[in-house]
Amino acid sequence: MNVVDVVIIAGYLLLTVTVGIRCGGSQVDDVEYFTGGFSGAATSPLRRWLAVLIVGLSIGATFFSGISMLAYPSQGYTSGVPIALVVTVLPLMAVVIVRWFLPRFFAHAHKQPYAIIEQRMGYPVRAVAAGMYVLLRIGWMSVLIYAPVLAIMAAAQLDDRWFWPLILIIGISSTLYTTLGGLRGVLVTDAIQFLVMAAGVAGPIVLILLDESFDYDLAVKFLHDQNRLNWLNFSLDPTEKFTVWSVLAGIGVAQLGVAVADQMSIQRYLAAGNLQESRRAFLLNTIGVVVVIAALILLGVLLSVWYGLHPADVPAQKPDYVFPTFVTQNMPPGVSALIFAAILAATMSSMTSGIISLAGSLTMDFAARWPRYADPVARLQFARRAAVVLGLSATGLAGVVKELGEIFDVAQAVLGVFLGPLLVCMGWAVSQQPVRPRMMLLGMLAGCVTGWVTAFSAVTSLWIAPVSAATTLSIAAVGLLFPQPESFQDQSA
Repeated sequence: MNVVDVVIIAGYLLLTVTVGIRCGGSQVDDVEYFTGGFSGAATSPLRRWLAVLIVGLSIGATFFSGISMLAYPSQGYTSGVPIALVVTVLPLMAVVIVRWFLPRFFAHAHKQPYAIIEQRMGYPVRAVAAGMYVLLRIGWMSVLIYAPVLAIMAAAQLDDRWFWPLILIIGISSTLYTTLGGLRGVLVTDAIQFLVMAAGVAGPIVLILLDESFDYDLAVKFLHDQNRLNWLNFSLDPTEKFTVWSVLAGIGVAQLGVAVADQMSIQRYLAAGNLQESRRAFLLNTIGVVVVIAALILLGVLLSVWYGLHPADVPAQKPDYVFPTFVTQNMPPGVSALIFAAILAATMSSMTSGIISLAGSLTMDFAARWPRYADPVARLQFARRAAVVLGLSATGLAGVVKELGEIFDVAQAVLGVFLGPLLVCMGWAVSQQPVRPRMMLLGMLAGCVTGWVTAFSAVTSLWIAPVSAATTLSIAAVGLLFPQPESFQDQSA
């Protein structure tokens, strides 16, 4: 990594922080801080579509972290085409979200993501759901920072002295503009970062396809000989990673959980302002996500062909590091810096979204119930302090993470354990079906336990979310056997 690369990356980080802070808006209270102030602000069709575009790109950028930028090429590199089944699942999940979930969610007109849970099941269930969400995102943000930093260090051949500086640069810069810019700053910078990510993925693909030594016939033969073109694997073996059933169940449940129960997503629906605009934003997000995931998988497959036909150049590193290593070895100076900036962009966009959503959860789900935070301005101040503490905490935890498996599996485990129970809880809340709150609590806790047991078993990581969701659903469904739903006494707002 030369001086030009360092200058480009540093300039990008500085630009991102500046834009995030300047786009923060007035932030007169906690509502604008957590919704971005887009709702109702767009008076012309052009401004409304611009708001939809920003929210839609932000939804996509939120979940394309540095983990995604490394994990999907890694799995394409090691497994080939079978992982492409993920792309077919996403549109199916989008139909469920747009046609079923969003109309029911907006019918309740809540300004807080988990308020509907309290309305249906009482505050104890809401508090447990919020607590699970906080644990989920703090752990996820720690891995989120740690994994890309190690990959970049390995690819750029940086020694251990770079570890903490990179960790601190990403964590502190993300925390800074999230704290000062609020959700509006996060949305605008996310939209920019999504475009940077797309460019960062397209560059290596174009380089490989246009390389004069790349032979399409040899590429197809190599993939066929390596059994990487058999993408419809109907095996029932739960230890096989990319079967039709594991992808449909695992990716399907995980994506539904992210879209339905993750406060990062729900905050963006609220930022869109109404049902119609949130639908447009989500559909735009789905198109962008499908394109980028397909490109990331294609990149991984092409990298497997590249190194398969050039075995002397194969990097002696984890598959997670193959993409950044290829960039360092084959992309021209300056261009490689932009691609590393794209990985950092993916990391920072998810980091900022995690901070703002966790600050929102701590503020709305817990602090807002205290008399001292009854005033919106007081809640705004609490939210900003919480954002600082959360960002710095995740940054510190990222530095003490020691042993990881493949990034894809780690992400599936951290998310799946909690997203399964949260999906069932939130889905049940909007469905208006009778429910026994204590049975839902028991189901959610049992779902987390079975999820962790699955994570440490020989079963592939894609089954963690379905197992935790199925456990929660089975126990909560016992409530349907009772004619009168049970309620907690504490229903206060």
